[in-house]
Amino acid sequence: MYSQKISVITINYNNCKGLQRTLRSVLSQTYPMLEYIVIDGGSTDGSVEEIRKLESNIDYWVSESDKGIYHAMNKGIRKATGDYCLFLNSGDSLHDVNTLSEFSACLMPNDDLLMGRIVCIPSGHIGYSDIHYPLTFMDFYLNNPVPHPACLIRRSLFERHLYDESLRIVADWKFFLQVVILEGCTYHIVNNIVTDFLEAGISSNKLKCEEERKCVLRQLIPEAILIDYYRFEKGSNYIDCPYDNFFSDLRKYNSHMARIIYSFMVAGIKLFSYIFPSLRFARRYLGRIDL
Repeated sequence: MYSQKISVITINYNNCKGLQRTLRSVLSQTYPMLEYIVIDGGSTDGSVEEIRKLESNIDYWVSESDKGIYHAMNKGIRKATGDYCLFLNSGDSLHDVNTLSEFSACLMPNDDLLMGRIVCIPSGHIGYSDIHYPLTFMDFYLNNPVPHPACLIRRSLFERHLYDESLRIVADWKFFLQVVILEGCTYHIVNNIVTDFLEAGISSNKLKCEEERKCVLRQLIPEAILIDYYRFEKGSNYIDCPYDNFFSDLRKYNSHMARIIYSFMVAGIKLFSYIFPSLRFARRYLGRIDL
């Protein structure tokens, strides 16, 4: 029945209270083929003492400085020996004591990924309840369709790609884009609630997240394909240039300040286009932005 070894990897840095919750949830699991790895970034808040209290039940742990979240995750991957990896950062917890037993029972023989659901804490919202099979590039372009804290990942996938340590927020999104869309790995999606996920983490920085996503898309996707997705989202006349990107961002982040900035720019462009005829081309943007 329990044929797959699962390596749960926890990343922590100065989050002693959250780490306590995560440690309890993992070490109370009824699933027998469990390997637990804890990567601490050199915490000074008592986290190391908490790990030491339970180290007889932890297969590997280390506390040392690292270069960020994804560097720490890659360190955990290199130490893992399981068939599948599950990433559960400090503060998050497995939903109940039978979570891994019930979730792993859903694995099909050829699954590279198994995706479940998360419960967002404290809102109680069920995350990723709208993801569907099959995932497409549009799903990745518009959002992040893979629930990283509720996803079993076949460890051999990391032999092709580790997490990109140059990215601060979206390296997991890049990894799933590569293996699911560009390489066609096998996966399926179930309704099991796997993880109680603390909201307002680092990935809640939406502006930085979008900036990194754009860099990844330009790196991995040919421009001739990507421009069609830009036009689908931003309008058929969209051109990938500073003018269109600026106005599009103003529309996307529809706020009072954006309206004020836009109003001043409209007035300025109109004025200068009459004074300097060579700038009249810029007026074509005025009718395309609806704030």
